[in-house]
Amino acid sequence: MLTEGLRLLVGVLVVFVPGTAVLLAFGVRERLWLAGLSAPLTTGFVLLVSLVTGSTGLRYGLLSVTVSLVVVVAAAVLVRFLLRRRRVVVQPAEDPDLRAVAGRTGTWVQLAGLAIGVVGVLLGVRTWHTGLGSWRTPTQEHDTVTHAVLTAFTHFTGQAAPWQVLPVDVVHDTAVQFYPPGFTNLAALLTDVFGDTMLALNLVTVVFSVVVLPLSAAALTAAVLRHARLGRGWVELGAGVAALVAVQLYRPGIAFAHDGGVLPNAAAMALAPGLTAVTLVIGRRHWGRAVLVGIALAGSINVHPSALTTAALTTVAAMVGLLFTRRGRTAFVGALLPLVLAGVVTVVAALPDVFALLRLSGGTVVDAPATIPPQSLGTAVGVVVRLPYSGYFDLTGTMGQVVLGVLGLVGAVVAIVSRRCWPLVTAWAFWVAVIVSFHVSPNTGFGAAVARYYYRAAGRVDTHIYLMIPVLAGALFALVGLALAAQRLRIPVPLRTRPVFAAALAVVVLAALTVTTFRGYMNTGARSLSQRYATPEFVRYDASDDAAAAWLHEHVAPGETILNNANDGSTLLYVDYDLPILNIVPDGHSPITDNVTLLAMFNSFPENPAVQDILRRKNVKWVYADSQAPTVGTDGNHWTGQRSFSLAPGLERLNGLPGLTKVFSRGTVSVYHLDLPPRNPPQG
Repeated sequence: MLTEGLRLLVGVLVVFVPGTAVLLAFGVRERLWLAGLSAPLTTGFVLLVSLVTGSTGLRYGLLSVTVSLVVVVAAAVLVRFLLRRRRVVVQPAEDPDLRAVAGRTGTWVQLAGLAIGVVGVLLGVRTWHTGLGSWRTPTQEHDTVTHAVLTAFTHFTGQAAPWQVLPVDVVHDTAVQFYPPGFTNLAALLTDVFGDTMLALNLVTVVFSVVVLPLSAAALTAAVLRHARLGRGWVELGAGVAALVAVQLYRPGIAFAHDGGVLPNAAAMALAPGLTAVTLVIGRRHWGRAVLVGIALAGSINVHPSALTTAALTTVAAMVGLLFTRRGRTAFVGALLPLVLAGVVTVVAALPDVFALLRLSGGTVVDAPATIPPQSLGTAVGVVVRLPYSGYFDLTGTMGQVVLGVLGLVGAVVAIVSRRCWPLVTAWAFWVAVIVSFHVSPNTGFGAAVARYYYRAAGRVDTHIYLMIPVLAGALFALVGLALAAQRLRIPVPLRTRPVFAAALAVVVLAALTVTTFRGYMNTGARSLSQRYATPEFVRYDASDDAAAAWLHEHVAPGETILNNANDGSTLLYVDYDLPILNIVPDGHSPITDNVTLLAMFNSFPENPAVQDILRRKNVKWVYADSQAPTVGTDGNHWTGQRSFSLAPGLERLNGLPGLTKVFSRGTVSVYHLDLPPRNPPQG
């Protein structure tokens, strides 16, 4: 377990150190900014490095990122030193009007909040490690096939810019079909460290789920409480509660890992609260910080394009709440110009992603039909309150995180009654309106218009209300604590120690929830993860694939290629050993026509000259065939004419074909060597 802990620590360092170092180098010291912007800024920094390496032909990797970080930090420190006398004074993190807990009492309340947050992170690590069994365990889902191949491609080639990924033909580096590389670019750095792509993918996934998301939620809670005029002590208490609650959420991390393995989307969701947090507290003339925010948002878009709508819509909705108070309106006006600058920086830095995305053919995310039928208003509202698991884990939709939903609802009511947390209230109300509208009318109307940027997939749209729950819970505990410490409240507790009493009461309540309800949520989350990792319900990768990959690594000669079906475990050949496989698209719907032809009718090669010609041109000498593979959905326009795909018809019934010799077999996997007859056999 110690080794597993050290591996996770390395993952945390890779995700946080670049962003944190840049923030510190530019003089940003506030904990809210460090918590909310470090990880997003790392993604932005990695994006910029990939743009430079992609433009210059340099290799992207741990070395180039490290050297770039040293150069940027050194330059920032030098510039700040030279301009120190002309530097604009940054607005203080707190002001005298904040309701803060002073002295040693405040320190104890702060420590309570810190302890609550740390416990939350540790519990999250436990949940994920239980579900995975080991950080090395590969997921069996289909989207992660692409993530693993893209991570390996970047690791092997050093190509990471948006216009360089991902070539559908990894043998000849051609037929590039854009896939957002921000998530896998981070995983590639960890692959450089450990030499294990699956380990790297899992570490980045876990770091975003159990460290980035709690810190992101904590940062947004702190920003909301600052606008609520709460200061030292109460802010840390609320932030700690938010971090603890964040790791209980089924969405986004666990749900997205279970249903399809859409890991970059989950990571982008985890970044959004932190981005909203810093936009709420950015001040007048914070031009440098605005640039950093813009770079961070561009990096988040590079992780998954939906980050733009999630962060932008949440921020706009939250800033509407600033207009409810005089101080809020002042903050709103002060933030406008810096946010305009941040937007300009975002557009410029994200242009390569946008251009690469526009080159995609065959429709876009906004063309997708809704994944749910119209539902009643009561059912739609129930989504907000019940927080159902749903998806493939809960097909009937009967399971839910009701206590978290009620906790969020109570937090919203308290925030409204207190008239202190309007940015939180308006952001929450916005996403409630989107979700309810979408479930009632999934293809038309307000909710559907927003949902079109999320494939009109209910699970992705609904996740936004989950992101509000930790912040609502944190605000609830902080506001109740403030009320308990109020002088006008008559309780048998000395006024001086009431903040400590409130913090202690929060710890007791949270401890009770943790050993009862939260424990159940974490066990359920671990069980969901185990269905794709530790004890999978279906198998794509197993020991047979490992053995076959190792065998081929010893026998494939340079220039030879391997025919495979990417829906089975054959992609391990490329991911682990950089072996030249023809197919990397799990559903077999490759844009390369020759590859589709081979998947459809390779077994006709003895009497099919056209197939023989393809095999010769591609120099196919090996065939990897698995008699079992998971079923993956298609878009309805598949060459098989079916709405699902599993085994390739052309890779069945191979035994006994002339020129095809079985040379390796393990479990359900067989490897064949192909010897085609000469193109023009000698006469006579």
